[in-house]
Amino acid sequence: MLRRCVFLMLLLSLAACSNGRKIDYSQAYPEVPKTFAKAVDVQVIDERPYVLSGNKTGHFVGLIRGSYYIPYDVNTRSGEPLAQELQKSLLGGFERKGVKARAVDSKVSQASSADAMLLSIRVREWKSESFMGVVLTHALTADVFDSRGQRLASVPLQGSSSVYDFTDSGKTILSSVLARQDVQKALNGEQVEVVEAAEIEAGSVRRDPAGLFTPPVARDGVF
Repeated sequence: MLRRCVFLMLLLSLAACSNGRKIDYSQAYPEVPKTFAKAVDVQVIDERPYVLSGNKTGHFVGLIRGSYYIPYDVNTRSGEPLAQELQKSLLGGFERKGVKARAVDSKVSQASSADAMLLSIRVREWKSESFMGVVLTHALTADVFDSRGQRLASVPLQGSSSVYDFTDSGKTILSSVLARQDVQKALNGEQVEVVEAAEIEAGSVRRDPAGLFTPPVARDGVF
């Protein structure tokens, strides 16, 4: 009887671990502050170094720590790349506001027509970490291009904080992109001056240690 109880507890523990290793960002619909005079082409490009190097796949979104602080990968619930899930969320946010929007692939470098603007999100970091607490660290750059390929806005955004709901956290991050006045003006066709591309320096993205309570000598687990 005792052996059966131990076996059942082990199965439940494994199931909980498995369920905790999937996150859905596809419905993290951002708040769109206004309607725009132009349609929006939406592009999300995954530039996370460990994905570009092949160390992690595109559907990797974080780490969960087990015994002895051993890291296990957390992936998207759908199995789709993170870039695709974030793109779906942005499209959903625009559609809910009544803004005409469509998905474009990562190779596009200009808006599809004079009546549209290209919103390009370059993701430098997007990773949750769970141990004694959960934090989500992000770094991304939002660029807006017109139909001639001119960059009319370029905004870097980054941060790291405790997570209580991954969908809400994703929504907050994407909403902060659309809350920027320069992004709004560019999407609405008001901005006409060309700007330089904003870049996030390598090594500048730091995990918030306060919400995680990790051992001081622990390694990241992502290379």
